[in-house]
Amino acid sequence: MGTVRLKWPKLPHFAQLKNSPARFFSQSLSQQARMAMLLALVPIVILALWYAQQTAYQQQKISEIYTKNQSLILSFNGLKSDISALEKAHLNNQLLNNAQLQKSIENKWQTTKKRINFLKNSYPTEQLVAKWQQLQLLTPGEQVSEIDYEQLQRQLQSIEQPFQNVLKAKLEFQAQRLTQLNQYFLFGLFVLIPLLVVISLLVIRRVTRQLNALEEVIWQLGEGCFDTPIKLNGSEEFAALGTELDWLREELQRSHKQKETFLRHVSHELKTPLASLTEGNSLLQSGSFGAISPPQQRIINIMDDALSRLAILIDDLLNYSAASHPLAQQQHSLNHIKDELIKHFSAQIDESNITVQWPTQRTSVQLPYLPVKLILTQLIGNALQYAKSSIEVEYRVVRNDIHISVKDDGPGIDLSEQHKLTQPFYRGKHSENHSGSGLGLAIVAECVKQLKGTLRWQHTHQGCHICIQFQSYGGAKNA
Repeated sequence: MGTVRLKWPKLPHFAQLKNSPARFFSQSLSQQARMAMLLALVPIVILALWYAQQTAYQQQKISEIYTKNQSLILSFNGLKSDISALEKAHLNNQLLNNAQLQKSIENKWQTTKKRINFLKNSYPTEQLVAKWQQLQLLTPGEQVSEIDYEQLQRQLQSIEQPFQNVLKAKLEFQAQRLTQLNQYFLFGLFVLIPLLVVISLLVIRRVTRQLNALEEVIWQLGEGCFDTPIKLNGSEEFAALGTELDWLREELQRSHKQKETFLRHVSHELKTPLASLTEGNSLLQSGSFGAISPPQQRIINIMDDALSRLAILIDDLLNYSAASHPLAQQQHSLNHIKDELIKHFSAQIDESNITVQWPTQRTSVQLPYLPVKLILTQLIGNALQYAKSSIEVEYRVVRNDIHISVKDDGPGIDLSEQHKLTQPFYRGKHSENHSGSGLGLAIVAECVKQLKGTLRWQHTHQGCHICIQFQSYGGAKNA
């Protein structure tokens, strides 16, 4: 029988995309991501830069106003000190009548007048300018000796509080502008961040839908469903990937069929020489050809064990091959299948002293004979090897769903091995001292797949609890 393999396309679709006008569409997902960043992130970055620049400017203005206010306060305090000092100097000069001291007082008054004019021009508010002008009218022109210091002090005191209020108001106004700037920034974020979220969600939704479709296709291939053609819609790269996956599906389908054919032929071809070897070994054990020495007997026993293991392996291969095919539509009741299984395992149960609890309810439900029998044969056979004292087989019907489970009190299933146990020829760490081919749960998984059901194991404190669920298309009713 010849083997025909599908050929990979000479020029893969991705290579064609690089040199075709469709290249733009093949990069659509990355372009959408860049556009989302430009539409949402760039305005946020611009807003952040503007906010940082304005914040720095306002803080600088606040610092300048604070420094200026401190300078003005020092200058005002200096003005009060100068007027007090001039008053004392004038009183002293009235007693001394010193021309040089008088000249010094006059010079000091000229400096004081400049300070008053500086303070008047610092923050030229209407109220303060009028008060400063009144103060200037009280300062001397040429006759320093005619100054009314008491009235001058009162006028200066009347200016002090309004002057302090103006300085404080100037600083508070600048702080309010900084607070307003923060509000503008928060409002901008309040508008732009939801926009970023919406755009991101739209892009993510578009990509996620295509990834979900890809995940379903990969799950389809992993479950061995090779009959449905694969076609991915959406972006150009996904469509190209769908074409390549469909090629892979056809190749896997062909390889799977060849594997099944090979297993069937090899298993059947091995049956004939195995029967001859078993018959020959039986003749040797019978002593028909003379007495058997102890060394010869040991060799015969070894051959007998090897032939038994080989027979089990060939039977498992045949069962695995049968489980991999669409199964016959022959239907039987659970009671019929149970009777066959009791007869099949009777000798093994008697030797092991293990109690097996079978379903006791009577039911009229007709079950697919071959897959259900293969499933229970493998599960009960495994349980008999690992159980310590008891095995429980359960059966129940929930609406149109059939639930079958096998539970034992053996060492159970290690959590780290769960995903490997249905692989052909895999044997867990608890199977080192037990015989078997490693095909038991693989056969169960193939039968469950043919029934379009589910296989799972419950986590229990002790033992293994494997559950099978599938739908009864003919309707299910307990008798």
